[in-house]
Amino acid sequence: MPSSTRLDKETQEILEKAAELLGTTKSQVVRESVREYCARVISKKKKTPWQIYQSVFSEEGSGHGKRVEMGKKILKNKFANTRKKWSL
Repeated sequence: MPSSTRLDKETQEILEKAAELLGTTKSQVVRESVREYCARVISKKKKTPWQIYQSVFSEEGSGHGKRVEMGKKILKNKFANTRKKWSL
């Protein structure tokens, strides 16, 4: 499928040099480059939230486990402290 793209002078020169060094056409270099770049982008974007979480936090977790487990108690204490301030 035909496609047209405008390139700045520097990019055009790089493309021509790469095609010359590879002994192929500029079109082939563009096709392979776009395919490779887009595959990387798609691969990165395909990660599920769980996979992203796992890549950021180690097996030990985020360190907020107790905060999650005791969330209700923490909120209850926070509200109680706020009420105490207002009643003074």
